[in-house]
This record gives sequence, structure tokens and C-alpha cells, in this order.
Amino acid sequence: MNFKDADQMNFLSEMSDRQVSARQFFSHVLLDSLDRNFGLRNVLISCFDQEGNFLSWTDRNGVLLSSPEHPYTRFASEDVVSRVIYQDAVKARLTYTNVNPLIYRASDVIGQDVYDNSSYARFLEENFGAHYSVILPFGTNAYIHIFCYKSMEEGDFTDREIEELKKIYVYVAHAYKNFKRHEQVKIISTIQDEIISSHENAYLITDDNMHILGYNQTALDYLTKILGSSIKDQLITQEPCPWLPFLLGETSSIDHVQTRVIKGYIFKIYTYEQTYQHGIIDRYHWITLSQEAVAAAASGGPKFSVSLTPTEEKVAELLCAGLTYQAAADELVVSYHTIKNHVQNIFSKCGVKNRYQLYQLMKK
Repeated sequence: MNFKDADQMNFLSEMSDRQVSARQFFSHVLLDSLDRNFGLRNVLISCFDQEGNFLSWTDRNGVLLSSPEHPYTRFASEDVVSRVIYQDAVKARLTYTNVNPLIYRASDVIGQDVYDNSSYARFLEENFGAHYSVILPFGTNAYIHIFCYKSMEEGDFTDREIEELKKIYVYVAHAYKNFKRHEQVKIISTIQDEIISSHENAYLITDDNMHILGYNQTALDYLTKILGSSIKDQLITQEPCPWLPFLLGETSSIDHVQTRVIKGYIFKIYTYEQTYQHGIIDRYHWITLSQEAVAAAASGGPKFSVSLTPTEEKVAELLCAGLTYQAAADELVVSYHTIKNHVQNIFSKCGVKNRYQLYQLMKK
């Protein structure tokens, strides 16, 4: 596991090239790069959800998703090491932005004096022909583990190897952070297209870690009236936004739009999910804001008696349920542009300017 600066540069260059087109960062391609540049051969990627529940393994043969027959399923309740990593990550509020090295040597977590006879060591022997392991955790609540292992003959990971793994952790963490930022640019662009097509005047875009990823001036003006002039500093910082948990609450579904009314302003919260082959789901939210009095006046005209076609009625129902244009297109097995044309016709027939006004009208 001895490597030079050139190996670091080769690794970072490979990961940078991949971020343009890759669907996910933690994959067999990453495993190949870790082997090629750092000599890490006995490596596995283990994935969990944000609550610490097991999702999958990834090795060079591909992804093995969780199932009743999965080797890890029977062992999950005894996996003290992963449980400790999860608990530490929750306390530290670990996210993809972390680049400080985190290394867990399994024998340290379990205890050197009892490790050899532990169920953890037996599990490694039965499934990997190994006896020792270290884990490098990444992501929200440490939901991704790079799991390195060695046989009993090779011996446990030495302090020198741990120091080298700390360097590798930093390289991977920086590459992952860059990948997530590049990915988020694409996601924000997709959501902004949705918002613009919906004719919304004020919006925020957030991730599930309570970071503000985007907003417009009208949203800033509204929030300043609600929360005061210090709000702008909270929007531009890279730290989690302190009032977002209150606003988002338990929002976790893409099926329904959530509504909050705060100081005369209506917040409508939509959820966008980014899914990955290894089972992880990252959630983003776009939040539209409108003044309650203005919205009520805009929808206070005639009762909903507009003549829509059956397809337009279905599209209107899906919009009011909170589905994005693409999600509605997938539901009806049509193109994004077909849904967009239907929405334009619906807005025109109903005399509304955005999704919220349509929602208010259809409730009548």
C-alpha cells in the first residue's frame, strides 16, 4: 500500500473525468481505481440508508442488493462495528462535505483481547476468507463504507497502514465532494426548469441535509419579511440552515406536495429523489412561496367547472399531488414535452398562473 504523489494525481484525474458522465461515484470503477493507484485489492463497498439499514454490497462483479438470502442479512444485528460508525456519524452530522479522515479498525472497535473469537471475525472468515478489516465511512450518516480486509496470515492493519489509509480517505473524500457538487448542478438545473415551467415566482432548492442549494430574489424578499434581514447570510453559507428542519418537517415522499402557512406566506414543498443502483436514495426539495392573500385572490374566481379533456384532468391531478413534470410523464408513459404542453393548456383554460393556483381551484 505504498504510493507516490503521482498515484494521488492519477486517482483524482480519473475521478474528475468520471464525474461528467457517471451515474454514481461508489461503484466497481472506484474499486478498480483504488487497486490501480493505491494497491487496495481486498476492498468492498457497503451501502446503508440514512437510518443505518443495510442496502447492498458492491464488488468488482457488481452490486448485490439486500435480501433475506444476502450473507449480511443474518449478521446485521451482530455488526457492532457498523453500528458504532453510524452512531458516531449521526452525532457528528457527517455529510458528503466531510474531508477529514475517518478510519475504523474493527479490532479496535470490538477490543483487541476478544476480537479473534468475535462473531465479526467469524463473519469475515466465512464470507471473505479474511480476519481483519478497516472501514472508511462517507456520506450522510456514514451510509457508504469502503471496507478493506486482510487474512489472519497477513495480520491486522498496522499503524503505518492506517496512516496511509487516512491519506487515501482524503483523496476519495475530495473526489466524492466534487462529484456531488457536479451532480447537484445538474439536479438544480432540472428542478429550476420545472419551477420555471410551473410559472412560480419564488422558490428555494434544498438537499436533505438542510443546505440551501438555490433560491431567487423574490424568495429572498419574502423570507426577509418573515425572518428578518439576517436571512441572506443563512442562504449563502455552506452550513445547514437552522430553520429548514422546522419547515420541511417529516417531508419524505414524492407522491404528495406538503403545505405550510407561516406569517401569511404559503410554502409548498415538493420532493425530488435521486436514486442509485446500490439502493441509496438522496432527496432534494424545491419549495415555492406565495403570499396567502394574493394566492387566495387569484383563486377566488369562479368554481372549478372548466372543461378539461380526460388526459388534462389526469395531468392536473398529478400536478396537484406534487409530481414533477418528468414524474407525471413517467406515470402516463408520455414525454416531458407532452406534459408541458398539457400544463400550458390547463393553465390557460383554468385562468391560473401556477401550480398552487391550480391546486386551490381544483379544491373548490
